[in-house]
Amino acid sequence: MMTKEISWTEPYRIRVYETDITGRLRMDALFDYFQEMAWRHVVGLDLGYDTLKALGYVWFLSRARVRVVKQPVWGEEGTIETWHATNDGLMFVRDFRMTDTGGAVVLEATTGWLLMDTAAFRPHAADTLPVPLPPNYKGRALDEPLRKLVPPRSLAPVYERGVHQSEIDVNQHVNNARYLAWIFDCYDSLFLNTHVLRALQVNYVGETTLGDTVALMRGEDPAAPGTHYIEGVSRKKGSRVIQAHLTWEALMT
Repeated sequence: MMTKEISWTEPYRIRVYETDITGRLRMDALFDYFQEMAWRHVVGLDLGYDTLKALGYVWFLSRARVRVVKQPVWGEEGTIETWHATNDGLMFVRDFRMTDTGGAVVLEATTGWLLMDTAAFRPHAADTLPVPLPPNYKGRALDEPLRKLVPPRSLAPVYERGVHQSEIDVNQHVNNARYLAWIFDCYDSLFLNTHVLRALQVNYVGETTLGDTVALMRGEDPAAPGTHYIEGVSRKKGSRVIQAHLTWEALMT
């Protein structure tokens, strides 16, 4: 039975189908963990999908930031903990911490969620919720704000892809984790084999649905070597649907 816990903790074990060509955990698989754990926690808080849907609302991931201490690899085990951290305007901030079996931090994340009205598709404040969210006794996983992302002056096209049925979730939009797979498809095997991700911020700034085509573009921050900006633009709407800021560290050869 789920109870109204201040935080929610689950064990993990990295499976081979959750890894990339280097054997490291893929970010889209990590975001699958995040949304599943967030769902389990809010169900225990009486704020789950079915409860809110009956009231005409749905949780919508708006922004996320991840700091990677050590990317977990195939077969590694540990725990992930999540908790409601704070409210920032209309954004409900939820933090995550992944630790290994010895208790060392593997990665930490902060995520911003919106309570969206399914009819008008606009966000609502915390006082709209039928029950209050629990207080934060866990502190913050990350102190960095979930800021807006500004593209560099120059962006180069990487590839275009259509939106397929397998990427659509129960809300009839592309699932948030699938965008992460699109972002990392902007890199080739040579780059992934010679670099390790240290930080990632992703902002969901639009929506895309079945039948759309999304153009992925990439640029670099000249003032911050190893830092890339990637965005996806809906061909149907002519506007951005996703933005990402990635910081990489080159591996020693």
